[in-house]
Amino acid sequence: MLEKNSPINEAKNFNNFSMGEKKSVPKINLRGNANNKDFTSKVGKILGIILPLEVGKITIKEEISTICTGPNEWLIVSNNTIEENSSSFELENILYENISKNDLGAVTNVTDQFTMFSLKGSNIYEVLSKSSPYNFDTLFDNSSAQSLLNNVDITIVKKNNENLDLLVRR
Repeated sequence: MLEKNSPINEAKNFNNFSMGEKKSVPKINLRGNANNKDFTSKVGKILGIILPLEVGKITIKEEISTICTGPNEWLIVSNNTIEENSSSFELENILYENISKNDLGAVTNVTDQFTMFSLKGSNIYEVLSKSSPYNFDTLFDNSSAQSLLNNVDITIVKKNNENLDLLVRR
């Protein structure tokens, strides 16, 4: 398990803007051929959702959010937290047994690879646009995009106009 040093230790609040780290949120990278019916049907049955096929689209279920990050790549993010020093995520094991072991795709736990920040407030986009080339007006609710923020790769997950998550590589 990776020794994690949190970039921010407490939620920060500024003029109608708040930011806090979401700790211990399991994340799985899933790769596979979206045109392979065996792959999509097995994943669909396991997750209980249909995989989004358009890059940037998100499918949300009570326990997980599935983000299409590439033509044959998805990031599955838990909507729940796990114990701080635990690397156990039951969904990863189920996907690995049914997808990776059957050569239908690849399942990788990337929980330690990313940290996640929750941003809230009415001026989120004003703050982010100061250091990102991305046009935030093009981002719809419940969608995602990948961009740069001060030359750092980020994945933006927009929930609504005043609430988004940033996934940043550690």
